[in-house]
Amino acid sequence: MTDILSLPPEILNRILDYLPLRELSSVCLTCKKLRDVVYVDSVWQKKCKQEYNFKSIEGWNVNYRTLYSKVLRPYGDLVGFWRRDFRCYGGLLQVKYDKGCIKGLEVLAPASSRVDRPLRKKDMFIISMTSSENVQVVSVHSFPEKKEEGEDGDEEEELEEGKGEQRPCLLRVEQDEIEGRVLEYKVTDANFILQKEGLINHPVFRRWIAEELEDDPYAEMYLNCVLRKGVTYLLSRQEYRWFPLELPSKYRVNVPIQPGLFKGTYSAHGIEILSLDYNDDLTEVTVTKITGDPNVPASEISLFGDLTSPLVLTAEQQENLDSLTAVPEHHAMEQSGSTVRQPFRIPEHFSDRDNRYIPEFCTFRCRAKGRIAGHSFMTPCFSKGHFIVFDESKFGMVWLELTAFSIYFRVDENELKD
Repeated sequence: MTDILSLPPEILNRILDYLPLRELSSVCLTCKKLRDVVYVDSVWQKKCKQEYNFKSIEGWNVNYRTLYSKVLRPYGDLVGFWRRDFRCYGGLLQVKYDKGCIKGLEVLAPASSRVDRPLRKKDMFIISMTSSENVQVVSVHSFPEKKEEGEDGDEEEELEEGKGEQRPCLLRVEQDEIEGRVLEYKVTDANFILQKEGLINHPVFRRWIAEELEDDPYAEMYLNCVLRKGVTYLLSRQEYRWFPLELPSKYRVNVPIQPGLFKGTYSAHGIEILSLDYNDDLTEVTVTKITGDPNVPASEISLFGDLTSPLVLTAEQQENLDSLTAVPEHHAMEQSGSTVRQPFRIPEHFSDRDNRYIPEFCTFRCRAKGRIAGHSFMTPCFSKGHFIVFDESKFGMVWLELTAFSIYFRVDENELKD
């Protein structure tokens, strides 16, 4: 019988690939030869890739074994997307590997009314290693950004809010009885905490408002909602809670539009981030809010379309509300596949401030319902409408009872790459 110690190191390495960390620790205690084999960096490189999808050690200045034990074991499971538990507003966090660190980024909807613009990303925290191979977690959150040189403002405040400044912070994962894992973040620097008294005159608040409105022609329409959100957001900027977010599966067969993340317009509330997906039997498309507002909060269904009730309408049938509501309950012309090119028009007297984005043709239309509610999600109900697909990057909602139209743009994959 062959003694395992007589096997070549490369064969022993292959065997050790199958052992969990606890067993590897035990192997190290058996003899010097096996300990030396366990300490070979290629063993740990494979474990980093297999268990945490970690691909490059560039910038870390440590070996794979140290990285695995000190960084990836406690923090590697954070990589991915998380939804913020933040009153009605919600939020989105992306944790990803970067050169020499694990970085957390706050993902925000585009500022102003430009739904075609990319998502904004703001660095929140960095997990890295010091020269003495100790792990450090720091906050680098500086939203709103530091003002440009030459702007008026408090010089002392600018030093406090400097972009890229590192502050101590706590980052830990707890277990929630209902939601499961919860990621908690807290800045411990008292100078970073804002007080409600005098906030609206604070330089940070003024910069936040300026960045959110960004010379928008519809700024007056958004102003009250932005002011209210700004107060709530900035008073809690030192403390966040997130729950894991599972993104929709990337591909479905025979559906009018593929699942994914989208950005959509919501009247005075501005642009929000949503997730589009389907039920198991592909009879219904559902759009769920990742960010929300005081009327319909985050995590609630915003709209759903009934794929079993497709519609093919003429331009004349879309002239006004009366002609649309006169369409029979089941009005589908013969069509092959899940889509058919047909004209699209915004009915007369419908609000459509985003008409610069609206094509003249769509590829799919069906009956739908959209969620509406009073302030603080009072008396929520579903309002009738039509779900419209223009192409793989855009869909819309015709809100019949609200006489309004909303358009939604897909979040480009390049915006979400690691």
